[in-house]
Amino acid sequence: MKYILDDIVDETQSGFMTNRHISNNIRLVLDILDYSALISDDSFIRLLDFYKAFDSIEHEFIFLTLQEFGFGDIFCKAIKTLYSNANSSIRMKNGTTSCFSLNRGVRQGCPISPYLFLLCTQILASHISNSTVKGINIADRETVISQLADDTTIFLKNASQVPIALHVIEYFSKGSGLVLNLNKCQLLPVKESNVQSICNITVKNEATYLGLIICKDPKDRISLNFPPIIKKSQTNLNQWLQRDLRGRVLLSKAEGLSRLTYAAISLHSKTCKDIDRMLFNFLWKNGTHYIRKSVAMNDYEHGGLNVLDFTTLNNTFKIYWAKHFLKNPVSIWNFIPQHIFSKFL
Repeated sequence: MKYILDDIVDETQSGFMTNRHISNNIRLVLDILDYSALISDDSFIRLLDFYKAFDSIEHEFIFLTLQEFGFGDIFCKAIKTLYSNANSSIRMKNGTTSCFSLNRGVRQGCPISPYLFLLCTQILASHISNSTVKGINIADRETVISQLADDTTIFLKNASQVPIALHVIEYFSKGSGLVLNLNKCQLLPVKESNVQSICNITVKNEATYLGLIICKDPKDRISLNFPPIIKKSQTNLNQWLQRDLRGRVLLSKAEGLSRLTYAAISLHSKTCKDIDRMLFNFLWKNGTHYIRKSVAMNDYEHGGLNVLDFTTLNNTFKIYWAKHFLKNPVSIWNFIPQHIFSKFL
């Protein structure tokens, strides 16, 4: 099933797909906000939230989806066998409950579950893309949707498209079982807006998207995302100060850098020096630095400690983006940078 997903699932879906990354979804939203001058309409970005999506998808919808994409009878029967007479129970403090039938949802821990769910979300993407919903026109290209598994983002031309999108998704919900949690859905204006809500969905200038706080001002993004992570990392590193030198080197990577990597891939961090200072102070127990930073970063054979600093790591992310852009300039994720840089080429 994995081998044919690239031919079925649109590029706009990043979840569980090989060679696709969550940072693409985040950067697309940020690029639209950063280059809103390229958009002539008062557009909106709608962040959708479905009630317990993986637990709500109807089994019959999964089976119909397999048939729709042309999977053979033998394969479809095999999937039906996996879900036939499925039951489960809940572990309680003093034992387990009685078994109950499972008539919807994909099984947690089952290796085929993510791929079955992707096929269902592809139906949603196709349904929205082929509907009357009008997306954001930017750089001579219309953008309507991006997805990370069930985390779906819809790009809307203007406020009048919000009720249309709601109606389209409601139609999909009746067949699939995936129902919107309107209390958690959010609307981000691409440009300045004084509207408080549209169709009872709150319009915000700041929203949490895929674990990061998104807003229009790039400086605010840095201050909202990095200081809390740095503070938490500092607190955890302080608890490990008594480890030996090599142990502290490993912890500086595992505890210090790993927490910051996710945010740094998508955001342009300007806090590199502060982060490096925190890591190297931890390395030397907040005391004297006995080896210069440049030497400590060497491998053991060249007299170093094999330390990795955040500045170098952050630069590799920039190289990754440049490489990805040059390799796929017309990709859905790169068309805005391509439009901007083409003026200088």
